[in-house]
Amino acid sequence: MLRFLLIGTLIGSTFALGLWAYKINYDSRAAYQRVKELEKSILSANKHFKILNAEWAHLNRPDRLRKLTEYYFSELRLTPINPDDFISFSDIYRGQSSENESTALVDKRLTGITHEE
Repeated sequence: MLRFLLIGTLIGSTFALGLWAYKINYDSRAAYQRVKELEKSILSANKHFKILNAEWAHLNRPDRLRKLTEYYFSELRLTPINPDDFISFSDIYRGQSSENESTALVDKRLTGITHEE
């Protein structure tokens, strides 16, 4: 009787371990397939990113922007940027307290542009 119980337990545990190994095998294959798909999508995204960077560099070429500025000058009224157009950050708030002022008033004081209220 004990012998049949031992053989039955061994056969049952062998069958259970076989099912477990089968499940692990297919789970690992599915995970490997997901990793391969993610690698493909990463490579595709990197390729797309490089294309977008090249396109951005092409669109922002200084000579191209200069031509567009000249072509649309009358419509956009763009003016060239001069070094005098920039001020340092410390010059913005020197001696001025703008804590209680609204943003529109600070903007008017700094830029000289009046906004509609």
